[in-house]
Amino acid sequence: MLLRHHFEHVCAFARTYNIHFTPDEFDMIRSHTECEVLPAHTVLMEQGKKVYKLYFLNRGIARLYRVHNGVDHTLGIVSGHYFLSTPLYLQSGEISTCSLESLSEVDMLIWDKESALYLKKHIPKMEAMDLAVMDTLLKWLQDIQINSICMTAEERYIHLIETQPLVVQQVPLKYIASFLAIHQDSLSRIRKNLAQRS
Repeated sequence: MLLRHHFEHVCAFARTYNIHFTPDEFDMIRSHTECEVLPAHTVLMEQGKKVYKLYFLNRGIARLYRVHNGVDHTLGIVSGHYFLSTPLYLQSGEISTCSLESLSEVDMLIWDKESALYLKKHIPKMEAMDLAVMDTLLKWLQDIQINSICMTAEERYIHLIETQPLVVQQVPLKYIASFLAIHQDSLSRIRKNLAQRS
């Protein structure tokens, strides 16, 4: 069974939604959770295929992307303590519309479909956790969409520096440029202009 420290961040996430587990519930969760450290460029979820696992990112950086007409589009980059993939896709067996990969070594909690359904059946609070995960995902996607409409590429890059400094420090520029929906040369000019102004 996993040690309690593996669950520090996911429990903090639950508390932000006022979800608190009893010691017995927590032990049940621990016994149905795996923890893995995976290398960079591990594909966690594949576009056009079913989702088989739900992940919680304890450490590392991951990228959500979609390939359209042969072009790779970065939809989002995550470096915080968040759930990756969704309970909805895992439980329904729906086909994923995008892919997910690690950009660095990642330390993650993992649940397969059987474990997720078992916990949902035996711990009623897991319904609230499902809703919390979906709420977080919806807010994340909404923020990305609003920022892409209301902010310039430079403003979005500055926002990325302020909110996810690890991404700017460690992620290849081609992925950041893709996320900002600009050419890599344009990102280089933005970085040069910011450096000159600072």
